[in-house]
Amino acid sequence: MEHAESLQMNGKQSRTIRLSVNPQADFRQVIRTLEAIVIPPVRVSEEHIRFAVLELLNNSIRAHREKGEPRDILLDLTVSDGRLVVAIRDFGGGFDTGLLPYDLQADPASLDLHSPSFEEYQKKNGFKRFGMGIYVAKKTFDDFRLVFLDSRDQPMAWSAGRTVGTLITVTVGVVFGDSAAEASNGK
Repeated sequence: MEHAESLQMNGKQSRTIRLSVNPQADFRQVIRTLEAIVIPPVRVSEEHIRFAVLELLNNSIRAHREKGEPRDILLDLTVSDGRLVVAIRDFGGGFDTGLLPYDLQADPASLDLHSPSFEEYQKKNGFKRFGMGIYVAKKTFDDFRLVFLDSRDQPMAWSAGRTVGTLITVTVGVVFGDSAAEASNGK
């Protein structure tokens, strides 16, 4: 299996790595675990990929802690069909996308992080939420999908008290051959 077709962790190669993240875990340990995963060359910076995944995981951990949800958050990384696919499944109850400081469907390149809506959102949330997790993921990955899930793991529209959790799936293209060497050299 070539590096561009697999992930590596602890010296082993695989097309898929699944991590279970305890919501009470020390976030530094979560960071160290993610740093131990070697991803194939992709079209964006590996650092940006890790940062975006950590932002999404942080959102899930916070939701679990706020809700008192003890179940683990599931993180799957898969290399398939020339793409790195990252899926994060949590049980934190979902959230009202209308409360974000931007339209979830908006092009992230068009968003102003210093706009009054971002400042208002941060102020309203005691500067404990910044509205950046989804924004960073949408800006980093080629594709972003958010699905709210009910108690039977079926997709549903978000509904306070009925939504059990979220599934966020993001993808980015893997770079092969000479392009992989250029990507790993930061070009």
